[in-house]
Amino acid sequence: MGKYTKLLGSAIALCSLANAASADDIKIGYINKMGDHPWFVAEVVGAKKAAEAAGASLVSQDVQFNADMAITAVDTMIGDGVKGIAIVVPDRGIGPVVAARAKEAGVKLVAVDDDIYHEDGTKVPFVGLDSYNIGLAVGDELSNLYKASGWDASTVMIASIEDRKADTCMQRNKGAEDAFLKANPEFKREDIARVAYDNTMVNSIDVMTTTLTANPQISNWIFYSCNDDGVLGAARAMENSGYAAENGIGVGIDGSRACDAFGNDRASAFKGTMWFNPENQGKVAVNLLLGAIKDGKELPENTYSSPELVNMSNFADYKERLCN
Repeated sequence: MGKYTKLLGSAIALCSLANAASADDIKIGYINKMGDHPWFVAEVVGAKKAAEAAGASLVSQDVQFNADMAITAVDTMIGDGVKGIAIVVPDRGIGPVVAARAKEAGVKLVAVDDDIYHEDGTKVPFVGLDSYNIGLAVGDELSNLYKASGWDASTVMIASIEDRKADTCMQRNKGAEDAFLKANPEFKREDIARVAYDNTMVNSIDVMTTTLTANPQISNWIFYSCNDDGVLGAARAMENSGYAAENGIGVGIDGSRACDAFGNDRASAFKGTMWFNPENQGKVAVNLLLGAIKDGKELPENTYSSPELVNMSNFADYKERLCN
């Protein structure tokens, strides 16, 4: 009887060890730069939430701007038994080294925010933002608002407020333009007012004021830009020029001016902004790694996190995060 009791006790102990191992079976590493920056702080928070929700563990390391530290962190995490690593590289030049170390160790790898490549030029699976797709989201929302406005198209002009020196900005504008025109074919690309600005709200006010003055026959305006500054500047220009809030529809990008636009509960032509929630980046990266590790899913070359629309009606839900 003592023999069987001993065997049973051993079996229970082994079972307990197996359960303990399975609870912490998957360990993910998250390497980020600029660990004191709110964006990356939130990104790691999102990664931890995703790992916890899946019953996995996550170890994170801030390497600031130190490329050598980043490579050391990769080696340390591999030695510590991680099965996947998400990395925001401080220097894209270390991409081939990081990719080679992960591949040699059989560790799944995704790059976050900044893309990196293997030595042969193959892209490491990437999680981040895509300027054109963000613009598409803006164009879709502008179309929704336009269709709800009841405006006659003959009274409307579209203004593309453009920072022509920045390709990222122009890609955002192009996405917005393409989405809106596809949904509203009565508007033609050649009729869009091209308004150059220097990426600041002050300049946007100036150039949009000039555009309004040059087109007195237009009573309703639809506008978009590369960031919140361009759109809120245009909304301020409309207000200063005597237009009512309901005569303008503008949707920004980045959420940086949401508090200025919605904090006083006063309506304006700034109808919303596409906010980049950094937590989503971390969550998406970890969930992709977990899918590849647990279920053998192929890691896609590009995964773009979607922006979140912030407007007057839901601003209270975002105020604490955007206005601190």
